[in-house]
Amino acid sequence: MSLFLINTGMTLSILFFYTGYWFRIRNNRLHRIFNSGGILFNLGTAVYLLGLKYLGEGIEQAGLIATVDKLYIDIHRAVAAITLILMLLMGWSGLTRKKEFHRKLHFIFLPLYTLVYLSGLFLFRSN
Repeated sequence: MSLFLINTGMTLSILFFYTGYWFRIRNNRLHRIFNSGGILFNLGTAVYLLGLKYLGEGIEQAGLIATVDKLYIDIHRAVAAITLILMLLMGWSGLTRKKEFHRKLHFIFLPLYTLVYLSGLFLFRSN
């Protein structure tokens, strides 16, 4: 059940991010709403995942089993941490209307976030 909740939260966040990206020129209000939703789903899911790892009995005991070596999991987590920082910078630059910085970041953030999302689907399974 834990993996289902994590995958659902991350899937909703990526759908919101790409929907918001689609609205970037068409309707800035919807762009902000969808991307804010993407940030909220991502942060909510990340807090849930960290709660499982550090406040609960642990990732493995919650039913998340890694399908690859620990090195690949560590790489995934490092890239996910970088992507988290980029996501927060995207949100900040969008809210403060730093348009040039915001536009440049999305060329890095969206592909990297998609890579982290897809790798997370394949790196873990439920027991």
